[in-house]
Amino acid sequence: MVLLPRITWFRIAAAWGLFTLFMLVLAYAQALTGATPLVWRTLLLAPLIYGLIGTLLTPLVFGLAARFDLTAGRSRWLPYLLVHAVASVAITVAYRGLFLGMLYLVGISATPVSWEAVLSTVNFWVPIYWMVLFVAYALDYHDKWQRRNLEAAHLQVQLVQAQLQALKQQLNPHFLFNTLNAIATLIGDEPRKAQSVTAKLGEFLRMVLDHADAQQVPLNQEMHFLQLYLEMEQVRFSDRLAVTFAVAPAALPAVVPHLLLQPLVENAVRHGLSAAGMGTIHIQADRQGEYLVLEVRDSGPGPKPEGPRGVGLANTEQRLRALYGERYVLTLGPAPGQGTVVHIELPFLL
Repeated sequence: MVLLPRITWFRIAAAWGLFTLFMLVLAYAQALTGATPLVWRTLLLAPLIYGLIGTLLTPLVFGLAARFDLTAGRSRWLPYLLVHAVASVAITVAYRGLFLGMLYLVGISATPVSWEAVLSTVNFWVPIYWMVLFVAYALDYHDKWQRRNLEAAHLQVQLVQAQLQALKQQLNPHFLFNTLNAIATLIGDEPRKAQSVTAKLGEFLRMVLDHADAQQVPLNQEMHFLQLYLEMEQVRFSDRLAVTFAVAPAALPAVVPHLLLQPLVENAVRHGLSAAGMGTIHIQADRQGEYLVLEVRDSGPGPKPEGPRGVGLANTEQRLRALYGERYVLTLGPAPGQGTVVHIELPFLL
């Protein structure tokens, strides 16, 4: 018996099941018109035997289709065609012989099997072999097409994951160098603050490393990262930096890109604090229908004229495009009153 995948066996059985049903309906219709006598034993058994033999012989045709592949190339096309021509006659003879023999054994036919009876209908039934052969090639082509699509999709996912990982890894040294530079500045004049920022930096990096492979995390967890980062910034700037949050509870379960907000808040801190005055950072999150809406707002002088975007914003946009395609919004503009606001809309996913 030719070994075939389970799905192929299911397809074969389903196809011959439909053919058997068609033969039953056809025989019953002929009996109703009086063309043939209505004998239920014959009416039921003959199509069932035909379908059973067809089901058992079809894997042999599939095996020949694979072994003598007519689509393999021009050099072997003619000899393989001759093989199938011989096989079509041989299998048809076997098919008809088995069918007539089974009819005789179950008592439907009183005539023993003879070569004359078998060969008299070979020309009529040979096309069935070629139909089954082409069905085998059609299914094989369909399966290959599906595999190619799956492999292409898998490669695309791998490419996107690699791009996301590379983009994410760019954030860590960028943030780390800025923070270490701040610690170096504080060591001489304010060693206690330097010590506090160093301790919080260690805790922050430990949390980042614990989630090094995570591309997306719940917003609740992302806010925890953000709060720890802002605690470091508030130690640096003391009472010059005020931070407010407006996060709706309904938004917290949504997943967002890991470390999505940190570079945006870092930019807001850098540009939002005046040389001698005080600055305010406001982080807002809410769910609006099927979208998660995030905003990072500062009280600085406002956005600069159109120009190249910084590392944080450009990196964020690339990550959003890789994850969501065109299903996101990222805008940078003036905040109401004074300052800059970064507005983000993402699909609300859990």
